[in-house]
Amino acid sequence: MYKNSGKTHDKPILWSAPLSLYSGKTRSYFIKKGIDYQEIFGSHPRYGKEIVPLIGYRVLPVVELTDGTLIQDTTDTIVHFEKKVPEPALIPKTPVQRAVAWLIGFFGSEALLKPAMHYRWSYLDRQRPFLEAAFGRAVSGHRDRQRQREAVTPIMEYFSGFLKSLGVTPETIPVIEASYLDLLHLLDDHFLRVPYLLGGRPSLADFGLVAPLYAHLARDPYPSMLMKNHAPHVFRWTERMNLAGFTDGEFPDLAPDFLPNDELPETLEPILRYFFTDCGPEVLGMIASYNAWVETHDALPPGTVIQRDQDAPTAHPALGWFDFELRGIPIHRRDCVDAVYHFQRVLDVVAELDGEGRRKVGEIINRTGGRELLAARPLRRIKSESYRFVLG
Repeated sequence: MYKNSGKTHDKPILWSAPLSLYSGKTRSYFIKKGIDYQEIFGSHPRYGKEIVPLIGYRVLPVVELTDGTLIQDTTDTIVHFEKKVPEPALIPKTPVQRAVAWLIGFFGSEALLKPAMHYRWSYLDRQRPFLEAAFGRAVSGHRDRQRQREAVTPIMEYFSGFLKSLGVTPETIPVIEASYLDLLHLLDDHFLRVPYLLGGRPSLADFGLVAPLYAHLARDPYPSMLMKNHAPHVFRWTERMNLAGFTDGEFPDLAPDFLPNDELPETLEPILRYFFTDCGPEVLGMIASYNAWVETHDALPPGTVIQRDQDAPTAHPALGWFDFELRGIPIHRRDCVDAVYHFQRVLDVVAELDGEGRRKVGEIINRTGGRELLAARPLRRIKSESYRFVLG
């Protein structure tokens, strides 16, 4: 499943960058888990010469374990270390909290790319120097400002081009911004009361959500000001997620654990309802797009790479375009095979529930409007092999 660099290390290496959305997820997990690691930016020569050829494409983060094993996917990284270092557990073991952690972790990692990318690239004129420096650190070994700027210009143009693929256009920007601000207000109300999503200990839910809310939305100048003014408790949570330990001076008397008796904070159900309402139709559209591709390629054998362009491997392969609505506004965007794969993992977690846990989770899903989404199924399973998504 994973390739190996052939080198050993005293501690895991996090190949990453501060501006990288998914790097923020893994970094925060390592900090909270207490993993002793070394962070090296993608601008280091060894990344391009040794790591990229093994993965097959440029992507951050990549975790290089002490034995040289390379893990690219952030959720795979968390699952690996949760097995290797069981305590303190950052994926809940009780059924309700476990299912909710996987759900919110998914929505954070996969369903908030639109606002993250929009606020980074649609407001480039208000934060260009910051982003040029950030990309320079990530990809350029130059210490000369002009040479660094020349090196990052085509890369920045490439990433800004993703807005159309995500459905971010002048017609859709107002509803994307309105939806995001509503989420900020819900999260701000929550983090006013508790330090993490499930109580006094961070979980997979927090790590999934911090991915877009830190690197793009809390660090980039324009959205950072927006977050600080509209949701100061969310901004404080992004700071907290990068501090070692669980206990925060703001909540010194709260036990550093998930809430007892498999309970959820009362402010969490409105957040779940938001995700099912505003993000659910988009996920359903991705699943439908994938299923349509499967139906027209039903003879393909297991192990077939799921990607329209077989010669251009990527962490986010696409099969085509689809349409959905956000608050009544039509949006046209590319699908993402990786999002369907990660939703499949959520479905697996829910399917494993039984008895009282299954009943309680079902009631929460019904109350928050998630029944239709949780009933969706990919027609064929997706597997991850050697950093590519393939048919099962």
